[in-house]
Amino acid sequence: MFKANITKRAVSAAVCAGLLACTVGPSAALAADTPPSPLEKAGWNLVLSEEFSDPVLNPTLFSDSYLPHWTTQEQSLAHYDVTDGILSLKIEKDTQGPWWHGSDIQKVSSIQTGMRDGMHLFWDSCYITGHHRAVTNFETRYGYFELRARVPHDGGLHSAWWMIGNEEHPGRNAELDLFEICGPDCGSKKSRVRVSVHPWDDPNLKEQSLDYYPACDVSQDFHVYGFEWLPTGMKFYFDGQLVKETAQSPNYKMATFLGIYENNAPLWSGTIDPNGVYPKRFEVDYFRVYKTDEMLAQEAAEAAAPAEGQNLAPFAVAGGGQDWKWTSPPSNMIDCDPYSALQSKDNPTFPQYYYLDWADTQTFDTFILKAAYGQGQGPTNWELEVSEDGQTGWTPVAASGDVSWNGNDWQVEERVLTFPQAQGRALRIKVNSANLQWKHYAINEVIVKDSTAAPVNVNLATESTPVLNSENGGLLVDGNRATAAQSRDRPGFPQEITLAWAQPVDFNQIQLHCWYARDQAPTSVSFEVSAEGETWTEVVPQTALSWQTTGTEVEQKTFDLAPVQGVRYLRMKVYAANLTWKHFAVNELEVYHVG
Repeated sequence: MFKANITKRAVSAAVCAGLLACTVGPSAALAADTPPSPLEKAGWNLVLSEEFSDPVLNPTLFSDSYLPHWTTQEQSLAHYDVTDGILSLKIEKDTQGPWWHGSDIQKVSSIQTGMRDGMHLFWDSCYITGHHRAVTNFETRYGYFELRARVPHDGGLHSAWWMIGNEEHPGRNAELDLFEICGPDCGSKKSRVRVSVHPWDDPNLKEQSLDYYPACDVSQDFHVYGFEWLPTGMKFYFDGQLVKETAQSPNYKMATFLGIYENNAPLWSGTIDPNGVYPKRFEVDYFRVYKTDEMLAQEAAEAAAPAEGQNLAPFAVAGGGQDWKWTSPPSNMIDCDPYSALQSKDNPTFPQYYYLDWADTQTFDTFILKAAYGQGQGPTNWELEVSEDGQTGWTPVAASGDVSWNGNDWQVEERVLTFPQAQGRALRIKVNSANLQWKHYAINEVIVKDSTAAPVNVNLATESTPVLNSENGGLLVDGNRATAAQSRDRPGFPQEITLAWAQPVDFNQIQLHCWYARDQAPTSVSFEVSAEGETWTEVVPQTALSWQTTGTEVEQKTFDLAPVQGVRYLRMKVYAANLTWKHFAVNELEVYHVG
């Protein structure tokens, strides 16, 4: 959401709204505030209700710092006040400077429920000005969202309620403009409310405009704007009336933004009136969010805190203090896929900094860094620092010294640092040097854990590196049962799939998860273990597997075995498989020490 004289880079439940201030059809009604909706909504559970009853923003919900990684902390701060239960986001004439750098004059006052380094890369000239601790106050997926608000009508202004993917993984950065209302679009008899889907890098969505035209001046009164987001599509409401809908629907968590923007943009929001009355105000009465029972149950199933001895890195938000290759972000190094990677910009200057931000204090004594093509692009010296509050007081805990790598191919190598137990809400990785054969360096994966705690009922495979004849082998252990690692076409048998750990593990159960199983699952397998990768012991003899499913339902096969200890390699031999589409596939190979 950044509008200027530029273009961007290439329920089903009735909503009671009381009296309508205007209609969405051709005839206008007498102007009057639309009253607040009742809190209760049939079929929905109220999970968030921000009524702005306090004179300051709720810091556990909203940050008042808008995309600070693209500007400075001071320039990013919203100007606002809260009076009589109304939040006013303000544009001020003389006491507020431009939000962005350079010659751009746009002013912004915005509050948001989520933020992380690099979020919303809206223009090619963006660059990271520094690290800012991640904000994950309210990042959510699906629900019914409602805002009661009044917008200004001045030239050069637009007000926006929008959401953007939290960018936990590349491609999860779609933008949903629930409304953008430009000052000149507010007419006495008709207004234009701009609603848009901007895919950005999401390959599953397409650009779409869903504008609607209430038959009144929406800047004169408060109106109720509703947004219903389901897996099957999205609906948009104005004063209780359904006005637009689409079958498109992002399937990942998004953060919410409320903002007012001022700029000279003749083709968008018009020209600023230098004699206009300031401050300009975008007024918000309340922001509410509802979920169905099913949504709440799904969120509860997905919610997880790290267990004892588990890799802590995937529970963090990864960021950086400088630019990186935008298509290979820091989140790649904590996604449990050792074949995806964080990649630096070309010709980096050292040191470079990366951050893992946790919501709560974590304890750890082990750090593992994985790299492929190590001699060409692996880091060669790094240090670790922790911060108790996640922002200040960085304390050194470990240093790698000078590191060499053995290979320069796709095979992933690991380097392990152990150190006295450290605690903090953030870990900073300081890269002092790296091999730059191709002008950049890369980090495939990092693991952060407490080695003194024995992991029980934790999937150990997500810490391993899988080796198999596949173009997407990392999906085998990424912890996501909705993706699958696929063999090459027309495989010869037996095929071997090996999981390798940097440190020994103990376990007593193996699980195999497959979808479209009758068409592409293995039908005969065995398992072996090894401490050093040369001498193997069979723990599951060759076993025939029968599958029932033919769709996206993931089917599971479980192999219980006598406990094995000190294992660094697990090998699955596939002797036969269903090959309807010429290949076989496994969604997830999981390994547990079941307590």
